[in-house]
Formats: sequence, structure tokens, C-alpha cells
Amino acid sequence: ESEAAERMAKFLNKKIKHVVYIVKENRTYDQVLGDLAICNGDPSLAIMSPFSPNHKKLALDFFTLDNFYDSGETSGVGWNWSTAARTNDSIEKTQPPNYAGRGLSYDWEGDNRNINVSLPLSERLAARPSTPNDPDVLAGTSDIAAPDSSDGEENAGYLWNSALRKGLTIRNYGFYVDNLGSSNALTPEQLAHPFAAGIKQAVAAKQALAPYTDAYFRGYDQNNSDFYLYKEWEREFDQYATKGKLPNLSFIRLPHDHFGNFGSAKFGINTVETQMADNDYATGLVIEKIANSPFKDNTLVFIVEDDAQNGGDHVDPHRSFAYIVGPYVKHGALVTKPYTTVSLLHTMSEILGLEPMGLNDGLSEFMDVFDVKQKDWTYKAEIPEVLYTTLLPLPTPTLAAVGFKGAKCNSQNLHTASYWASKMEGQNFETEDKLDEARFNRALWAGLKGEKIAYPSHRSGEDLRANRPALLAKHKSALESQCSSIVTSR
Repeated sequence: ESEAAERMAKFLNKKIKHVVYIVKENRTYDQVLGDLAICNGDPSLAIMSPFSPNHKKLALDFFTLDNFYDSGETSGVGWNWSTAARTNDSIEKTQPPNYAGRGLSYDWEGDNRNINVSLPLSERLAARPSTPNDPDVLAGTSDIAAPDSSDGEENAGYLWNSALRKGLTIRNYGFYVDNLGSSNALTPEQLAHPFAAGIKQAVAAKQALAPYTDAYFRGYDQNNSDFYLYKEWEREFDQYATKGKLPNLSFIRLPHDHFGNFGSAKFGINTVETQMADNDYATGLVIEKIANSPFKDNTLVFIVEDDAQNGGDHVDPHRSFAYIVGPYVKHGALVTKPYTTVSLLHTMSEILGLEPMGLNDGLSEFMDVFDVKQKDWTYKAEIPEVLYTTLLPLPTPTLAAVGFKGAKCNSQNLHTASYWASKMEGQNFETEDKLDEARFNRALWAGLKGEKIAYPSHRSGEDLRANRPALLAKHKSALESQCSSIVTSR
């Protein structure tokens, strides 16, 4: 590490007392930020951009990393890279056949063979009645997929283990949990406000997380809304603000940019367009809440996708976006240096004063995205226009989300829920990584870009930072033409 990086890490370690770590799902850089004014992005691939104003605003207000790569390819490996900066032999050998639909179970977020091995048998049955009542089925509490700590403590190689060993306080919202029951059995009101309804939503799948997990924050569930996940996090955050004491490290899972369950999703958030917007708005609201809290001057928010799921990107299927938001972060900057999920975790750990989880993060570089002169910061979340087609309780709209004259493309869904359900027929959205990823990505492209436009199967690898104005002007013209045809058809 350079002397300048070491000085910055020490400076931030003194100034930053809280980190909020948000992990989301499955989008590439070009899909969301490809049409930014400054970046190596292909605007023709930015199919999620119209529904992601907060992703774009964060990139422009703070910095955009246009050379950032998710370390994992899929959720099975991605969640371990995002929480431990590595995977292990078991994960690498079992994840590919499972992802290919050739057997095995999703064993990489605390469950082994669909059993929560962090719990003793009696508690397993109480938490999930469908668990076999057999004392000989995975009788112990060891997790075959969990990494050990750098000093050899079994199953204790995660970020939260490092924080707890350091004596820091933590709080968990949705990381490595098992959902309790089906959301289909809940009324919309119960799912939106589970604490008020007194209905617990999740149980931790890691022993170390159990005392610190919000049981009313549901995990991965495409029926649910990220907006209401935000509201549950906000409920506790307001209590912390009143007491003036926030955990040193908070984990928040916002999974709706995965997309799915179009036939059963709640709150009218049942299209790709509204689900992307739901995720975008919830992300922006977390930032806005912290920016207007007593913790704004000593809190950093780290945001990453667990993987990019081989979506459209002209550089690489791993290329995605990541953010660090808060005080002492560069403003309006383009950062072209290559970084990865591991770089993000290394930077976070250095700021919190944690020991490395392993060689990967221990030997990684501290990210050059900070500025000691940029203490002041603020943020106001933008409401994606298409969310007004849902049942979410949103403020009265004031501004259109679209910039070109007369076009209202972003204010309405391009397709209905039944269209998306039909195009995704046969896909399994009940858990992560049960998709036919190639067919899924092509369905996204055809639905948002058009059936007649060929899927981008070739990655050019070109540097598109040069001649950016001309490239964006061409893209804007294409959007205007597309919008005109959509508005006319309506």
C-alpha cells in the first residue's frame, strides 16, 4: 500500500465511526450507468437507466467507478465474495452444477441441503417446521461452505466475525437469513409493516449474526418491496438516531433488482421496470436518511452488487457498479482505476480497523476515491416516475423523469405484469440462482429494448470515454424515436 493510501486509511479510521453496507443483485455497469456523460459506458446497453435515477445521481454527485468488477459470477459465489472476500473449495465445486440445474442445493448462505445448520435441531423445527425431525440429519452446526477465520476459527471468516472480534457493534438486515413462511400467506399490510403486525419474517442462518439480526426484515423475496424493507430499516434507524448511537457496521440487503415473481409480486411492483425502480428508490432513501441524520458526518455507505449475472456490458460480464457515499468522498469524479469487490471490502475493513479476512483482501489496494476536503455532503432521493403506477405511498409528483420534449416513456411500464410473466415462464424466482440466465437476459433485452434489436452477444471492449458527446447525442436521438413510437402506440 502506498504511503498516501496508508495516511488516508488512518485519517478515515479516526473520522468514520459507522459503515452501512448494502448488497444488491445482478446488474452490469452498462445496464444502469452506460449513458452517463462521463464514463466508459455504452448507452445503447443502458436498458435499466430510465428506471434508475438514484443510481445515476449517486454516480454523478460522488464518483463513478467505470472499471469496477464483481468478484463473483452468480449469487452462490457472489455472496461469499461480498462478505468474506473469497470462496472455498466446496463452493467452487458445487455451485456450477447447481447453477446449471444439475442437482445439489443452494448451500452458500448458511443452509446446507436446505437445513439451517446454524441452529440446533429443536430450534430448526421451530423456525422452519418443514425441516426433517431427524437428529441424524446434519446433526452438527458446522457449515461446509463457510470460510474459517485467518487464525483458524471454524466458520468464522466473514466480515461480521472480524467486526465482532474487534469489539465493534453490528446490526443485520437480511444478510444470510432464512425467511419464515411464504409471503403469499401475508396480507399486503402485514408484509409492508411486519413489526406492527407482530409477524417475524426471518431467522439468521449464521450463529454469529443471530443476536444482531432484525427478525422483521425479510430476506430475498421477489414478492416483497425494497421500499418496505427500507421502511423496516428506517424504523430501527430512527430509534438509533433518538438515542444518538448507531452500530459500527450495518448490513442491508436490497434484492429487487434481481427481478421476478411477476404473477404474484405485491404492491403493484410486478414488472421489470417497477422492480428496478423500487430498488433504486429504496437505495436512494437509505442515503437520504443518513444524510439528514446525526450520523452524517461520521458514516460511510458502501454499495455493491453481489454479481452482474452476465448481463449486457461492452467490456466484461463481471463489470458492475459500486458506490461509497458520505463524508470525505470525492465529488463529481470519474475513477478509471480497476477495482473489485475485494477492493471494496479491503477499503471498508481498513476504515473500521479490522484485521484482514484472508490473503485476498489483506493484499488488496485501498481505493483512491476519497478527499479529506470533502466533509460536507447531502443527498435527496429521486422518485423514479414509473413507481407512480404502483400502490406505494409516494409523495405527490412534481417533475417528470424524462428529459426530452413530450415523451413520457419512463412514467409508464413498457409492458404489463402478464407480459413479463409470460416471457419468464418456467423461470424459478423463489431462490437465487435458479434461472436460465441466458434466456432471462434475452427476455430483459427484448422487453426493454425491442424484439427487433439484436441481443448484444459480442463485447467490443472499446474505450467509449472519447467522443462522448457525439455518442450520447446519437443515443438520445434513438431514444426520442423509440419514445415517439411507444407514446403513439398508447
